[in-house]
Amino acid sequence: MIDEKKLIEELEKIFETDEQNIDCTLSDFAYHVFDCIKAQPKFGEWIPCSERLPDDRDNRFYMCTVENHEEDPPMFCQYEEEYGFGFWNDIYDEHTLGFVDSEFKTNEELGYEKVIAWQPLPEPYRTEKESE
Repeated sequence: MIDEKKLIEELEKIFETDEQNIDCTLSDFAYHVFDCIKAQPKFGEWIPCSERLPDDRDNRFYMCTVENHEEDPPMFCQYEEEYGFGFWNDIYDEHTLGFVDSEFKTNEELGYEKVIAWQPLPEPYRTEKESE
């Protein structure tokens, strides 16, 4: 399954560009569409880390498969472009309980195996009213 909203956004960009280019044939446009579809992230499919890593957008969680545990349920990890897969940990002052800082620890630093494949989590459920 692909990200329908992202695909539509990409196709609209192509259409706007091609609308200005009168010489664009239907065949050219079709090839643009096919390329766009192929580039879409596939939901429900594992992405090997050797092929591609997540975009470091907002440190959200990803489902991950780790070495030597391919048959086990996936673990949830965050991704930081500079460090790799791991987790952000908030640090609080023990006396005031106020937030002090955050630190990122990789899976390896925490004693977990290396992530070999990942996939994005699905979007949270929203009612039709919330979607509009």
